[in-house]
Amino acid sequence: MRCPFCHSDNDKVLDSRSAQAGYRVRRKRVCQECGRRFVTMEHIEALNVRVVKGDETREPFDREKIRRGIERACSKRSVASETIEATVQQIEAAIYAEFDFEIPAQKIGEVVLRFLADVDEVAYIRFASVYREFSGATDFLRMITGLQQVAGDDQVEVPPVADDPEDEPPVKEKFKRHSRAQRNGS
Repeated sequence: MRCPFCHSDNDKVLDSRSAQAGYRVRRKRVCQECGRRFVTMEHIEALNVRVVKGDETREPFDREKIRRGIERACSKRSVASETIEATVQQIEAAIYAEFDFEIPAQKIGEVVLRFLADVDEVAYIRFASVYREFSGATDFLRMITGLQQVAGDDQVEVPPVADDPEDEPPVKEKFKRHSRAQRNGS
């Protein structure tokens, strides 16, 4: 390893420790030339798994896209950054365990949802709403109802969802804006 100070490649490892649940190794080193100390992090470099997108194009798997998506879903929630990192690592490990060379983008979303369900329900619903392209309140209600059935949670009352969108009351009429005069009864 090259010294970041004098650029010599003559160094000695003083200490090695496992980091981030064993996915990385943290090494303290000392340069034999200038005597300065520095730390390096080693991680497993994964095989070149490629993501097959909906239009059949392929791109390299990027764990940072998963991290950004989870961070967006967990925004303004009490989810620690360590929990997010651990979840990303679990997702990445699951992807590499299940797929060798190519993975459909659809499967990545399913794997993320599988792990995100245990982290935070709201983050799960937020991620699912983007991933599954929710088109309205009905999709959210179906998702919440499904979560309640899985969890056996009867505390929250969710109105039944009509199978036919035409049977539902128009949302816009319920939330129609009124002028001040109309609200004050004038």
